[in-house]
Amino acid sequence: MTKTMLGLVAHPNGDLRLEEVPVPRIGENPYAPHDVLLEVEYCGICGSDIHKWGASAEEKAKVLHTPRKVVQGHEIVAHVVETGADVTRVKPGDRVVCEIVTFYCGHCPACLEGRFNICNTLKPMDGRAHYVTGGGFAKYTVWPEFQLHVLPDTIQSRSAVLMEPTAGSIHSVLSRMNVRAGESVAILGPGARGILLMQVCKAIGAGPVIMTGLDRDASFRLPMAKKMGADVVINVEKENLRESIAELTGGIGVDVVLENTGSVEPIAESLDIVRKGGRVLWAGGGIRGGITAPVDTHKIIVKEIDVKGEISQIPYDWKTAVHLVGRGDVVLDPLVTHEFPLERWEEGYDLAASSHDCLRVALKP
Repeated sequence: MTKTMLGLVAHPNGDLRLEEVPVPRIGENPYAPHDVLLEVEYCGICGSDIHKWGASAEEKAKVLHTPRKVVQGHEIVAHVVETGADVTRVKPGDRVVCEIVTFYCGHCPACLEGRFNICNTLKPMDGRAHYVTGGGFAKYTVWPEFQLHVLPDTIQSRSAVLMEPTAGSIHSVLSRMNVRAGESVAILGPGARGILLMQVCKAIGAGPVIMTGLDRDASFRLPMAKKMGADVVINVEKENLRESIAELTGGIGVDVVLENTGSVEPIAESLDIVRKGGRVLWAGGGIRGGITAPVDTHKIIVKEIDVKGEISQIPYDWKTAVHLVGRGDVVLDPLVTHEFPLERWEEGYDLAASSHDCLRVALKP
């Protein structure tokens, strides 16, 4: 094995460059002796990756950047190449996906509840491998065995780049919002994550599930959401969302709103379209450092709305994701719309950032 490889490296100033980087070695990383050397087959371009791409200096100042120079990419599908001295859970040749939260203290209040994704003693970036030891936009990466999941043969490698956002969607729908069968759900934002949220809701029997989008989503993303199971799709630039939801629910509102846009107006919409005693998740703005939106607290107070946030996943979410996708209850293949070799990463980033006929781009080192 060569000592160096090409990796797509993020720099603290927000720059991204394809550079020669060292190949990680077993025993020479923080995960040893439970370390696993992986050969990356595919790695997806996430929304959190493209928010750093093509931004102006002013926009870059608002986006969270890695505190250190590190290989990016966290939607990883890989094969096990070599294992550390104490590894027992995986073996060479296994095809795996990677949990992204690999560092946590284990003894703070959040960790004692199993909520390692919000460890109270670490900043979010310091808990995630692709900001610390390096991610999947390179031929090789190293991961701890405890954060690896072996894929069944029923899941194709290219589509499995969406296992991480599927686990994140389960975290939103089940771990955070406790969505139940028969509950009505409005999902604001029809990207790959929105369509995954919709599929998870349908898999557990929630409904009706309503997906919203804009004019730019009308030709591809909203029809895709409808094709993959959404009960109703609404173009909010053609229909009044508040009136449409009132008509669909007999004036009551939906049980649950999952905001997935990262825009200001849907924050206000979410409080208007949820029923009294309903639940709202605000999640879309986190991937680029959050957004600032005016909030009418009167609505939260008098409607007794539960408002929550979410970030990443916990182990339960990953186990459930592998189960649902492996059974075919959540379908990934149509959502990975484009593929590029790592050397053409800029084309992939441009497409992921600008095309509304694109849902997920997979890079192949």
